[in-house]
Amino acid sequence: MTGEYAPMKAVLVDAPFSDPGWLFERKLDGIRCGAIRRGGRVQLQSRTGEALDSTYPELVEALEDGGPDAIADGEIVAFRGGATSFSRLQGRMQIRDPERARRSRIAVYLYLFDLLELDGAENDKSKLQKLLKIKKHTHKEKKQKGRKYNGK
Repeated sequence: MTGEYAPMKAVLVDAPFSDPGWLFERKLDGIRCGAIRRGGRVQLQSRTGEALDSTYPELVEALEDGGPDAIADGEIVAFRGGATSFSRLQGRMQIRDPERARRSRIAVYLYLFDLLELDGAENDKSKLQKLLKIKKHTHKEKKQKGRKYNGK
């Protein structure tokens, strides 16, 4: 399974910009992670290709619990209070023993933000963009209705 995950990487630009043709994700202050599921077996992989399974065994187990073959892109985070904390996550990053990782008392979460492949077929990004436009439009309508209802 190694080598199947190829995340899009950030690119340097001269100035901030906004473009309707681009999708932007929130910076979560964690580590990038690909989740590859083949035949019920899951592998977590860093953006550089390093296996992360033994460092985050609870995430592997959660993803092995049913579902189709897929490749997803996301970010592993830990929290301190109500905010993601890279310094807290560092307490897990160097652990390679799954049992020691479980005992570390540093809970981790995997935020998936892109489905790259589902059942062997690459994801059509244009479908995602259409879905997000519909969702954004629906959210605006609900927000406007809420304002009228609340008298704002």
